[in-house]
Amino acid sequence: MNFDEEVRRHLRDTGEQVTLTPGLVETVRLKALKRVRRRRQVLTGMTSIAAIALLTAVAANLLGGTDPAGTMQPASISESEDKADDETLESSNVELKTSVTATYETVPAPKSTAPQADEASSESSSNESWRALEAPVIGASTDYAYSGQSVVGRVGPQWYLRDGSLWRMLELPDSLDVIAVDLGAGEDAIRIAGWLGSNRCARELVIWVKEPTGWREYEVTHRMIAGITSSTSGARLRVTDHEFVLSMVEKRTLDAVCLLQSQGIDVVEAEIVDELIYATNRKAGRVIYSLEQFGPLEALEIGSESVQPRSLIIRSTDGSSWQETLLDGLRVRELGVVDGLIAVEDDAYTVHDGQRLNKESIAPEGTKTLFDAFVTPSEITMLFERDQKTWLRDDNGERPLNIPGTELVSWGRLGRVSDEMTMIIESQQGQQLFALG
Repeated sequence: MNFDEEVRRHLRDTGEQVTLTPGLVETVRLKALKRVRRRRQVLTGMTSIAAIALLTAVAANLLGGTDPAGTMQPASISESEDKADDETLESSNVELKTSVTATYETVPAPKSTAPQADEASSESSSNESWRALEAPVIGASTDYAYSGQSVVGRVGPQWYLRDGSLWRMLELPDSLDVIAVDLGAGEDAIRIAGWLGSNRCARELVIWVKEPTGWREYEVTHRMIAGITSSTSGARLRVTDHEFVLSMVEKRTLDAVCLLQSQGIDVVEAEIVDELIYATNRKAGRVIYSLEQFGPLEALEIGSESVQPRSLIIRSTDGSSWQETLLDGLRVRELGVVDGLIAVEDDAYTVHDGQRLNKESIAPEGTKTLFDAFVTPSEITMLFERDQKTWLRDDNGERPLNIPGTELVSWGRLGRVSDEMTMIIESQQGQQLFALG
């Protein structure tokens, strides 16, 4: 059956729906021929494009690979043109695109890296490092101490409070040489201890408690021998409703000026050389005194010895009667409120607020010195010396404290400030404050 017969049969089948007019068959014939030519041209063009794409792909594979997108661009243009012409060509283009794409090497998708990322995250978490926090005054020597839920730093006569990520200067009375700060009851009820008076020969040791109406003073009965002055290298203070405890390390020194003034001799300067005192009297000028003329004074007995710092605890239950206890060692003893009582750190126990831990029972195996231990919600964090290295034990296990400048740690203290684990380290470079994270 030729093409004309197909057209006639189609017209007969649709004769009831189509109104026949003169020349209708011829018109249909011309349109059909035009359609056939166009389809042949398109198929011929597509075949050529497919051949070119195939040759390009083969060449790309032989030369090491090229950008597949470049060879696909002509096919994409042809597909757009064919879609505008005919739905039949659209299906042909789909088949052609499939055949062209199949000529390229399939690269498998990379495997998911989620497990590796999780492992890296876990490893990073387990290796959380300690970061050094800036001092209140950058470059200045700072003495740090935990007080309540805070940490304070002393730079010379100034005291600073760690407030978030910044340091803030505490507003303290200028008339008092503050040696210790207690923030256990908050800044509004701050307690301070220090030396009152500008005359170094007649200073008084006092404790001040801040109240809504002002400062309330408690004079500490600290036996000072005439002619002897005291300098404090470190101190801790805790005050509760029924107890005062001051821990301090002081160095007593025989002062020639104070010694002469205690004997009623008014001098402006003096120094002791061997058994003689060379002084400047306000009226007589330069004067020389012999120590023997003052008789057997207790101050001379102390001054003749090699004066060493001493650690002591001064305690009172009412703020008027004080008990003084000398301790072994040259380190200021830490204080903490445990079961309502103020506990003092010693060689056998570490002390924090609410915590008193036996060092021998918790110290890791091989520990030479347990500097401090602090109970966290999940573990006991410990800072200790072993094998001539400083070690840290926390939630991530035991590891050497690999922080530059802390190779030779002489003292350390752990604490929690604003839900952040911190530690104070003392080494040859002085004291440094670190935070975990």
